[in-house]
Amino acid sequence: MRKNLLIFDSSAAIGRIIAQRCMNAGLTAECCRPAINEMLRRAPFGEYDGILLFTYRADEKLLKLVRDAAENGRSVFIGLYTPSAAVRRHFRQAGAEEIFIMPCSVPDICSSILLHLSCGSSAIERIELFLEETGFPRRLSGFHYLAKAAELCIKAPHRLWGGMGSIYEETAESFSTSPKLVERAMRNLSSHILENGALTRLTEGRLAEKPTNTELICAVCDMFSRL
Repeated sequence: MRKNLLIFDSSAAIGRIIAQRCMNAGLTAECCRPAINEMLRRAPFGEYDGILLFTYRADEKLLKLVRDAAENGRSVFIGLYTPSAAVRRHFRQAGAEEIFIMPCSVPDICSSILLHLSCGSSAIERIELFLEETGFPRRLSGFHYLAKAAELCIKAPHRLWGGMGSIYEETAESFSTSPKLVERAMRNLSSHILENGALTRLTEGRLAEKPTNTELICAVCDMFSRL
């Protein structure tokens, strides 16, 4: 049985926190020393779905390691301690799936990794995971209605411009409830995320007041599609 993630960072500050958050979300994760010799010893990572490593530069040994891992079907995530566009390009060309410019928050790193490594999950499960990592309260019924509505619109974006009626109806049908309750629950969810800061994280500060349901679904579809 393959493990999900190997993290080349043994520090309590980053690697172990990421590993713990991944394990809390149901993915196995393991940390090891970030030395290049240790990386080469563990290559080609046959028992892992993905690797996460932190680095300041893109030397040839490291790039070869990334290429080999990517060519063997492993998702490679890079935590990069430099804003250099050239270094980012080298890792992209080597096959890195996601590059985080450090400092990057642990929740942001975990959210992206979980979405990539949960590819066997359904779309709605990955949307729910994204919402939860962003700070949306799962305990509210609007959370699940929003995830379903976003799934419908991601599959058929044109539906957003045809009015919300059919989206409410199909979402309500999935949960054996009424369209009116779906609409109300999503508006209630909007109030909560405005108060707890999740709306700011979702929209990167571009929306500072309670969104309409259409605006909320659009924002979720937009951010989820960028991951």
